[in-house]
Amino acid sequence: MKELKMAAVAACKQEIKDRIAVHKEQLDDINNSIESNETKHGYDNDDSQGELLGDFERYAQLREEHEDMLVEFNNIDFHGGKKTVQEGAIVRTTDRLLLISVGIGQLELREQNSDLFAISNKAPIYLAMKGMKENESFTFNNKEFKILEVY
Repeated sequence: MKELKMAAVAACKQEIKDRIAVHKEQLDDINNSIESNETKHGYDNDDSQGELLGDFERYAQLREEHEDMLVEFNNIDFHGGKKTVQEGAIVRTTDRLLLISVGIGQLELREQNSDLFAISNKAPIYLAMKGMKENESFTFNNKEFKILEVY
């Protein structure tokens, strides 16, 4: 379980960094388009310029959200074996593998031949099992889950 957790933490962190890089690349592309448009049109404020500025704001916000997410992720204690469902734990239920960290969603762990869901400590499924231990059960969305492992 330790290797699985290490792979999960690394995959989650890399996914956040990849998303930041994609947003940064989009911002650079938009910046170049805006500069190119200004050069051609002498600071024309046409519809395409306004659309580019809207896209720029959206990608800037997404990048900022993911940068904040990376800071939050880096502040989580993933060390040591957790005994209860808590932030920093990896949890295997009857049909899911969860990393309690930040809300990234589904990640593929190729080396581990497994899929994992990275969820935040605000996710409803986390709140339904918070503080529980191995072999305890909980109900979420009218479905019964059993906690098989916590680490």
